[in-house]
Amino acid sequence: MFNKSIYTLLIGIITLSICLNFVNCRKQNILTNSSAMLSFSEDTILFDTIFTTIGSTTKYYKIYNNNNGPINISSINLANGTDSQFRINVNGDAGVQFENIELETGDSMFIFIEVTIDPNNTSSPLIVEDSILFLTNNNVQKTVLNAWGQDAYFHVNEVITQDETWNNDKPHVIYNYCAVDENNTLTIPEGTTIHGHPNSILYIYKSSLQVNGTLNNPVIFQQDRMEDFLLYSSDSTSGQWRGIWFFQPLESNINYTEIKNATIGIQVDTLESGNNVNLNSVSVHNSLYANILTQGGNINATNCLFGNSSQHSAFISIGGNVDFQQCTFGNYWQGQRNSALMVFKDYYESTSIEFRPFNSASFTNCIFHGSNSNELFIDTLGRNHPSGSTPVFNFTNCLVKSEDSINNSSFFINCFNNHEPLFNDPINWNFSIPNNSFVVDKGTTSSIMIDIIGNPRTGAFNDLGCYEAQ
Repeated sequence: MFNKSIYTLLIGIITLSICLNFVNCRKQNILTNSSAMLSFSEDTILFDTIFTTIGSTTKYYKIYNNNNGPINISSINLANGTDSQFRINVNGDAGVQFENIELETGDSMFIFIEVTIDPNNTSSPLIVEDSILFLTNNNVQKTVLNAWGQDAYFHVNEVITQDETWNNDKPHVIYNYCAVDENNTLTIPEGTTIHGHPNSILYIYKSSLQVNGTLNNPVIFQQDRMEDFLLYSSDSTSGQWRGIWFFQPLESNINYTEIKNATIGIQVDTLESGNNVNLNSVSVHNSLYANILTQGGNINATNCLFGNSSQHSAFISIGGNVDFQQCTFGNYWQGQRNSALMVFKDYYESTSIEFRPFNSASFTNCIFHGSNSNELFIDTLGRNHPSGSTPVFNFTNCLVKSEDSINNSSFFINCFNNHEPLFNDPINWNFSIPNNSFVVDKGTTSSIMIDIIGNPRTGAFNDLGCYEAQ
């Protein structure tokens, strides 16, 4: 008679035997010859540049088994061990030493690396080096780790309560906020670089900011992450810090300065203050919301570039006195952008519609051009308001890309619609113009004798925008 129990037992024994034989074969097939080595997607991992005490972004690379059989990695070690300023993660596990990691034929694994550099209290850059060591079949292979570090002045939740001038021998890094308190002045000399940590802000509260960049030695405001991200370069990522925010400022000046990769590059809320923020040869790039935002702000801008932004190059709103001369507003954002690069608005909505007309608003010899079909959005109450007032703004000798008419001579004087300025490379932030650009000699008479990079403005009439054709 068939004995089901004996049959089940035999099947179990056979199955176990097969499994044991499979394991033994698999172990026997592990390659132990010294010719069986690892392959790497990178042989050097470089971080450039990292400020002391600030952790880096995460970089990674892959380890491959390209041999004709499985191999066992006897050990993976961070050479400087727990004293290293680098941190590694192997297949999801953090540490400084890992043992007996098996890789099947054609298999791979990730190694992730970060670094934090200790300060050395000098203005000179420093280099931190280490390596990851792999021991396989008595072969020692390694990946070199290099990081360029830079000591800096750190402003952490700082409130400036007296007049102060920053040194320019080392970079300045802002954590959270650096606020200039009422009736004080912060002076930033030529050649200074200022770096904002994520969400940090330089806040000018009823005070004055004097940025004294020069043509040959400008001031730079940017993020504090200088090495590239995993998938993007550091200069391609907007919104890495909050930006510069003026609230009821005293008379302020920003000269020969570049501001990039902020959420809002420059924000001015003047609120009936009689003082001005004066911008001369300032370029603002790659903001998450707007390169410049005014809310009742008093702005005088000359030879300025308000470039690519994920939404607006400029948002000029709810009153004040604004005067833009020889400025380029250009936006060729690579992602989807549904908004006009330039918005001009004289009201806002809360529980009711609040009308805030401008005292004056002039745009002279400017360019408003980008990748969208309608790059100028004027949203004014004007005659629709019960007061019956006329909107206050005028564009004179400006190039405008717009689906709307600009034939109203009360607001548009000798302006040009939908002509190509032929910017040299706007996607890569180069808004200079060639000699055959439509904007050459289209400006009205001006006392501005040089452009944003110091070239003389020649001929009877200036070229439009911040650049003179060369």
